[in-house]
Amino acid sequence: MTGRHTWWERRGFPQLRRRWHELAWPTRVGPRLAVAFLLVGSLLPLIGLIAEREQRIAAARDAQAEAQQLAGVIAANIGDGAQGRSQLDPAAVQPYLDNLKRQTGGEVEIVDLRRGSLADTMPAGTPGLRADPDGQIAATLRDGLIRNVSRGDGGSAVKVMVVPIRGSDDGIVGALLLDYTDLHEQVLSAGAHSRRLTIGAGLTGMVVALGLGWVFSRGLVHDVRRLTQAAARYAEGDYAIRAEVNSRGELRELAEALNTMAGRIAQRRAELVDLATTDPLTGLPNRRALRAGMARELDHARLRGAPFSLILLDLDHFKAVNDEYGHLAGDLVLREVGKILQGQVRSTDLAGRHGGEEFAVLLPDTGRDAALRTAERVRAALSHTPIEFQGHTVRVTASLGVVTYPEDGLTGEELVRRADVALYAAKRAGRDRVHSPPTA
Repeated sequence: MTGRHTWWERRGFPQLRRRWHELAWPTRVGPRLAVAFLLVGSLLPLIGLIAEREQRIAAARDAQAEAQQLAGVIAANIGDGAQGRSQLDPAAVQPYLDNLKRQTGGEVEIVDLRRGSLADTMPAGTPGLRADPDGQIAATLRDGLIRNVSRGDGGSAVKVMVVPIRGSDDGIVGALLLDYTDLHEQVLSAGAHSRRLTIGAGLTGMVVALGLGWVFSRGLVHDVRRLTQAAARYAEGDYAIRAEVNSRGELRELAEALNTMAGRIAQRRAELVDLATTDPLTGLPNRRALRAGMARELDHARLRGAPFSLILLDLDHFKAVNDEYGHLAGDLVLREVGKILQGQVRSTDLAGRHGGEEFAVLLPDTGRDAALRTAERVRAALSHTPIEFQGHTVRVTASLGVVTYPEDGLTGEELVRRADVALYAAKRAGRDRVHSPPTA
């Protein structure tokens, strides 16, 4: 119908519809950005709440991971002490727990396969941790899986990490129960300020987005994403990463708070690792650290085709020192031997206490002849260095066994076994001497 308008068109509904569309979603860039930033700004509080929840979950994961690592270290040390036995010895476990209590605090209980208490660090009269209404402890004793048990509701919940203890045949000989409720609360408290800042940053971001436009809102969203990504990395255990933001004010404070929290957790983790790999008497690396170093150096030696040597050192007649002068004198001798040993090896070598009065030195990139010279230098230094104790002069000598990769073995176990054989050959030959396996 040319020249005529429909009833819809005569009443102007098409123009009204276009006007409404322009108001709801403008065609100009400026108004469109204003609407977009309004929508983004309204989402920022929600992002803050999600980030706060993720940080709380990450903090709970951090506490659980730290508790599991600590419980695993303690269980492994107790299991190492039970080598050669089918069950745990309470008389040996309790002093270790008492020493651990003095160093790190926290409540620990050791149970046997029947869930009977063997040792604990709890005050007298307090209930133990071995109550097992859900059968979680019994399940760990059966299948050897680590479990996280929470008892109670809300703020009164007690959190217990259950870790199996394995003996010499890798069989389960008991379980370690670690109460990490205090650690969980500490980690949550450390992040409370950060979580409050997250929510505050979301609200502040909404106001900034509405008032200052797309420049600030774009940067704010980007920084919140960075903080969320950093929190996720913390939850995965990557404490070396740092949250970096371009904004100032609350988000900068939040990033600094997160970074501070990550630094503290990393420091505590390093302290736990040091406790697990350092001999407390001599300050030298312990057997666990020596095993790890042996595996690392053997891998490097295989890749480079370079030699690698091991020295095992055992003090001669050490029992006579304890019998004549007492265990304090024996401890002093072990400390002094550690110092002498460190003074006779290179900075690239790893000297540690292998156990009892036995020490070991890992010599990377060192053949048999150089290793024998090092061992002889160590032997001479020990035999010519008197040790003074309460007016008495104590002299010690050592028998040393020297082996080299690949001539004497291709694995760490083979090298240790051959070095031990050479060491006892030196003892049978009169002590205070160096021996190595005969060359082919």
